[in-house]
Amino acid sequence: MAKIMNIGALDVRNINENLAQKVTEIANIGVLIESDTSQVLLKDASKMNIGSTVKVERNVDVKIIVQNGKMEIDRDYFEGLLNPVVILLNGSLTIDNDIDVKLFDEKVYSIIVNGELNCPKKLVGVIQSKGIVNGRFFKYNSDYGFFDNNVNLTNKFLRSLNSDSKLAFKQLFLIEKVDMNLFKERISNIQILDKLILIDGVEDEISKYIDKYYAVDKFIVPKEVKNLKYADDDISINNSSIKKYNHAFLYVDGNVEVFLKDSLTFSEYIEYLICDKIICNKETYEIIKDNVDEGVEVEIIEGKLLENSGKMILSDTLEEVTIRNEGKLILDEKLDYEKFNENVIDIINYGLIEVPEDKISIVKNKVKKNYGKIRTKEEMEVKDDETDEEILYANVGELKL
Repeated sequence: MAKIMNIGALDVRNINENLAQKVTEIANIGVLIESDTSQVLLKDASKMNIGSTVKVERNVDVKIIVQNGKMEIDRDYFEGLLNPVVILLNGSLTIDNDIDVKLFDEKVYSIIVNGELNCPKKLVGVIQSKGIVNGRFFKYNSDYGFFDNNVNLTNKFLRSLNSDSKLAFKQLFLIEKVDMNLFKERISNIQILDKLILIDGVEDEISKYIDKYYAVDKFIVPKEVKNLKYADDDISINNSSIKKYNHAFLYVDGNVEVFLKDSLTFSEYIEYLICDKIICNKETYEIIKDNVDEGVEVEIIEGKLLENSGKMILSDTLEEVTIRNEGKLILDEKLDYEKFNENVIDIINYGLIEVPEDKISIVKNKVKKNYGKIRTKEEMEVKDDETDEEILYANVGELKL
């Protein structure tokens, strides 16, 4: 009796009967690739924590492409493939508009995207018929040039374009005046897939060039704004980092953690803040609330925010904190649990917390929201001992049986 676990991509299509009889459990698999035959042979094996399943018959010669991060596919890429492929991507995939439906259908057997997919509209149907998109799906006009990154439309950018360009933008910023004659010469149509940020006063001239303008998610920057700043990811602001701003209008494409002392006047540095979400304590919120856009989500926490998205061993707590755990958090045996009880305000758990057995009640009392698991160190050691004897394959990026 054996287990197969912690495999990125597991191909069991051609598993033989003798090996299949030994397998009692398949767990923690990113993608499971199986056939009718393997489904029968492994019907008694329990399957847990399987990200996605792809069915490919044994006689079909396909290649598996596993990618984490960003990937861009164009016609040259597909024409270089000798066999159909199964694409398994965790991250962002952009498909160029030089690929037609026939070529995509010929080269892609199946596709699974966990994250974000950008593709021309002409491919939407064939993509949906061949796989799954878990995340955001941006569909740009098939005859438009697509820009994945956030673009600031300037005269310099306009001069780089061909005449009468048709362009699709995920996010477009028009935050400085441009030569409208140059604009009209170089651009015929614009498609906005996510957001449009533009200064007040140009809307009437620009709107006629933007497809379905009044359905676009947009923000108009007031004319009086002189110092617009933009951040394309999560940021953190404290009494030190805020000093790089001077009466700024700050737009953040992400979340903002703000922790300030009450001696600071927020508006002297940031007059207006727009972002997806603000994470702060009550004291900081009182300082910033008059300068935050009304559409921003606010999460109030106590103390400072301590985040873990990987593996963290907590051996000391020197100040008041709220802990957000999205990975594996190990509470050390040598941790001063009296100080822990005093300084940890709340724990929000999305992952796994490992704690000594005699301290588990202290930790559970601190968990405000639990979407993960809390286990004692002793339970983890027993689990490790059990699995050491039973694991057939483990901790492999890609495995074909």
